[in-house]
Amino acid sequence: MGEPIPVRPPLDGEPVTETIAPERPPLELNGRDYAIFLLRLAAEIEHGLMVQYLFAAYSLGGPGVPAGRQERVRAWQDTILGVAKEEMGHLVTVQNLLTALGGPLQFNREDYPNDSVLYESGFRLQPFSLGTLATYICAESPGDWEQTNPDQAREIKRQATDESGGVVNRVGRLYQELIDVVGDAALVPDSAFDSGSGVYQATWDAWGRGFRRGERGPAGGGPADDPDPRDEHELVIVTVTSRTTALEALRLIADQGEGFGSPDDDESHFDRFVEIHGELSALEPQEQRALVRSLAPNPTTHLDGQDVRPKAKRTLTSTSAISNPEARLWAHLFNVRYRKLLVNLSHSFELAAQRGGPGDGGPRGALINRSFAEMYNLRSIAGVLVGLALDHADPEGERAGPPFQMPHTLMLAHGEPDRWRLHRDMLDASATLLERIRNAGGTGAGRAYADALTHADRIERDQVELLIAAPQP
Repeated sequence: MGEPIPVRPPLDGEPVTETIAPERPPLELNGRDYAIFLLRLAAEIEHGLMVQYLFAAYSLGGPGVPAGRQERVRAWQDTILGVAKEEMGHLVTVQNLLTALGGPLQFNREDYPNDSVLYESGFRLQPFSLGTLATYICAESPGDWEQTNPDQAREIKRQATDESGGVVNRVGRLYQELIDVVGDAALVPDSAFDSGSGVYQATWDAWGRGFRRGERGPAGGGPADDPDPRDEHELVIVTVTSRTTALEALRLIADQGEGFGSPDDDESHFDRFVEIHGELSALEPQEQRALVRSLAPNPTTHLDGQDVRPKAKRTLTSTSAISNPEARLWAHLFNVRYRKLLVNLSHSFELAAQRGGPGDGGPRGALINRSFAEMYNLRSIAGVLVGLALDHADPEGERAGPPFQMPHTLMLAHGEPDRWRLHRDMLDASATLLERIRNAGGTGAGRAYADALTHADRIERDQVELLIAAPQP
């Protein structure tokens, strides 16, 4: 059986619990199918955590940060961005596991709070704060945290409950269940692993070059010349072709991020968040607020039917409609580029790697390169959004933030030309938005970035047209 997961706040000091699966596997699934179900759930969670960490990191800084704290705030931001990049590695490696087992890829995620006992907590985009940090710590915590540091665990769990409105589940429990299931040959036989699927999977040579040592931020420490995640526990990208490599991948992910390993491993996400939490806790509440931009929670481009209650009356699920016309254009552009990143990732798993050299070449290599480019595009556009007002009628009020809205679909067409037509569609949508942004008369860094992105997209579109017209095997 899986380790019990609390599904509601404790009563009289005892948690009400529910196991991950009353039967292993559940009665409607066999072992391989259950492993695929759990992996798809893990992918959703890794994706959701990555986005929430990015939003919190983008909220740090701004004109209110005192000069004496700017360096430390930048260090916190770099650390959180580094953790988010590692979550991207987890997300990609989970796709490798799904590919090895013959399961469908999973790049979707939940949009708003979900009450499944397997989710760490409801998905929310919240600015950096002591409470949001507490939820991250609980999600990434090791199983024996309460025994090794009971006072710390009690206080941070209280903060997380206040922030989230309930218990924050520990993601490591899901990975323990996966390790138990994948490691059981009676449930998942050796024949379930496709040893030839590695050519479709992400590799360290292709993806690791974009995440050299030092990307995780100052809290990671250590030398900058060793890119091997097995040695330095930085980016985890494991190609999976057998039960042995599958278990290695799961253990590396769990150890690095979800606190599956020793709680004194200062490379883990858990410990890095605990360190920041301790430093932030030493400041007075007013000092803490000065370090963060006033981003509206759960920003969205949707205006119709949205919760328009004042800030003081919002609930955890309330969305914040971006009504400022300039900010809306940038938010729509952010959503297009976010979709473009996810489509690039998904499409790269449909193409086999080219043999004969390091990394990947051809169309697959182009998709990988553009995935890195889109990560930087998202950060650049978010940098514009956090400086714009949410509401044009309140220019000094809350700032708009990156909405990270999920597209209507991430399913790819069956034919390769039609997949490239989707890339052309997204470039066309981006071109329309960029033209409107330029016509709106904006100036400064935002306008310069829009001009540069327009130029880069024209080059990419010409390349995509060639791929659409290319003869098919």
